[in-house]
Amino acid sequence: MRNVYNLSIRAWLLSLLCLLVGGRAVANEPQHPKPTNDYITVNDVTLVPGSADTYQVEISLVGSQIYTAYQMDILFPPGVDVVVDEYGPYVVLWDGDRCIYPKGRDGKLVHSLSSSYGVVSNKRLRISCRDDMNRVLTATSGKLLYFKVKVSPYLKPGDVVLKVTNLDFITITKENSQKYHCKDQTLTLHATAESTATLSVSGSSHYGTCVLPFAVSPLPHGVKAYSAKGLDDTGQLVVLSEVTQLAAYTPYILYSASGYTGSLSGTVDANKYGEVVSDGLLRGAIAPQKRKDGYVLQDLGEGAKFYAMDGVEFLIPEGKCWLEMPAAQASAPQYGIQIGTTTGITAPTASASAHGKIYTLDGKEVKTMQPGGIYVVNGKKVLKIK
Repeated sequence: MRNVYNLSIRAWLLSLLCLLVGGRAVANEPQHPKPTNDYITVNDVTLVPGSADTYQVEISLVGSQIYTAYQMDILFPPGVDVVVDEYGPYVVLWDGDRCIYPKGRDGKLVHSLSSSYGVVSNKRLRISCRDDMNRVLTATSGKLLYFKVKVSPYLKPGDVVLKVTNLDFITITKENSQKYHCKDQTLTLHATAESTATLSVSGSSHYGTCVLPFAVSPLPHGVKAYSAKGLDDTGQLVVLSEVTQLAAYTPYILYSASGYTGSLSGTVDANKYGEVVSDGLLRGAIAPQKRKDGYVLQDLGEGAKFYAMDGVEFLIPEGKCWLEMPAAQASAPQYGIQIGTTTGITAPTASASAHGKIYTLDGKEVKTMQPGGIYVVNGKKVLKIK
C-alpha cells in the first residue's frame, strides 16, 4: 500500500493547522508567511494523446534551507488527469535516488502525504506532506514526490502546462513554526501530435454524435456521417447533410444500422484546437462541457430527436456534441431530423404493411424494410431505424 492518505477537506485543514502550530509545541505568536525564491521542477515527460499508458511525473525541490513540511496545489489542463485508484490520487513520496526524507528505525519514511483531486475544485490536485514528530528533511534540494497521469485523445499537442499555486514550505521547531511562500509557477510537459480516439455508435439507438481531433477518410464501414446546418421550411426538423469524411475539430451526427465501435488514429493540428468547436447548428466538446441550454440527441422511443436541456445541467463528454439554435430562432421542446433538403425522415411506429406498399428509392416494390434503409411509403420517405 502506498504511503498516501486521501483526506477530506475538513481533515486536510486540520492537518494543515497542525503544521502551522508545530504539532506538539504551539507557537507563541502567529508567524506571517515569508516570501522565498525556492521552487519546484519536473522531469522530462512526453505524453501520447489517447494512449492507454500512464505517465510518471516527478516533482523536485530546489531550496535554500532545510524544511519540515510543505503543501501545494497543481491545476491540470483539459486532456490530462491524475490517476485515481482505491487509495485515492496516485501520489507517492519519493523514496529512491536523491530522496530527502528521513527514515525511521524500520527503514520507512517518517513523513506522510495527503492528497485530493477534483475535490477543492475541478482538475485541482491538492497535496500536503508532514511528519507527526516534526522531523526535518535531510537536504535543501531533492526529489519530493511523483504522481501518475493519464491523457485523453483530445489533449492539445505541444507544451502541456501545469499551474502550481499555494506552494508553501514550513519549518517547525519546539519554539515556533514558520511558513515560506513560493511564487506561483508552471511545470511543462509535452504532448505528441499523434492521437488515437474511439468512435462509437449505439447498436440500439443507431445514432450518435462525434468530434475528433484529426481527420478521418474514408469513414469506417457501416458508418454514415452528417452535418446539421439548419432547419427545414417548417422549422420543426433539423436538416442532415451527408458527408463522406470527417474533418478535424468538426462536430457530426453519426448513423450505423448495426452499431459500431472502433479505434481511429491521426495527426492533430494544434492550431485548430478549441475547447468547444462548431459547425452549423452543432457544437462539439473537445474538453468536457457542462450545459443547461441547447439540445441533446436522444432516442426516447420515437426515433432519434434533439431534446431541449431546458435548464437541466448536462455534462457533454469530450468527443460528443450538442445542438444550439440561433437566438432569433423560436425554440421548441424537441426537433426531429431530416436527411436531405426536401423530405422529412421519421421512424415508422407500426408495421410496414399497415402503411401500404413499400418502395425503394429507385421505385422497386419490397415486402419489408431493412434497418438503415430509406423507403417510400404512401408517398413519403421514411428511414427504417430498427
